[in-house]
Amino acid sequence: MNRIHPVLAVVLFVLTVTIAVASSAQTESNIVVQWNKAVLQGVRDGTLGPPMVARALAIAHTCMYDAWAAYDRRAVGTRLGGELRRPSNEHTLVNKNEAISFAAYRAVLDLFPGDKVSVFDPLMAQLGYDINDTSLDITKPSGIGNVACTAVLDFRHSDGSNQLGNMTASGVPYADYTG
Repeated sequence: MNRIHPVLAVVLFVLTVTIAVASSAQTESNIVVQWNKAVLQGVRDGTLGPPMVARALAIAHTCMYDAWAAYDRRAVGTRLGGELRRPSNEHTLVNKNEAISFAAYRAVLDLFPGDKVSVFDPLMAQLGYDINDTSLDITKPSGIGNVACTAVLDFRHSDGSNQLGNMTASGVPYADYTG
């Protein structure tokens, strides 16, 4: 069976969404576009340098992709493979949007916590989602999003970038720990 490399799958997902958005007159209704705008606001409001911004964008999009993949008949998540796959009768736009939103929300809170109240919480409210829904129940779209993002964040927190600042005595995020 041919399987696509997970990184390539994320790239293809982002390209597909971009093409779909470009060809759609209703770009504002596309959930990924809405979260992209929120993530970019986090970038503008933050102080991360270009390498960290690229990493943050990759993480946010990987979380969204992995949540979406649960509602596709062939796609596999980058961290959990097909473990989150839902039955085909659940492959609805409503479920995809909710799972993507919860994954994006959990990612941006980790990456750009300063915009929680001003940017991310209002977007979740606008979309009709409960920011306090931390369910890990993978029979629910919110649980799919939360679980998918947790898997990505757990992996990325130990990828050597020192995002959390826990690899140096100073506790400074992204600080060089290699000497």
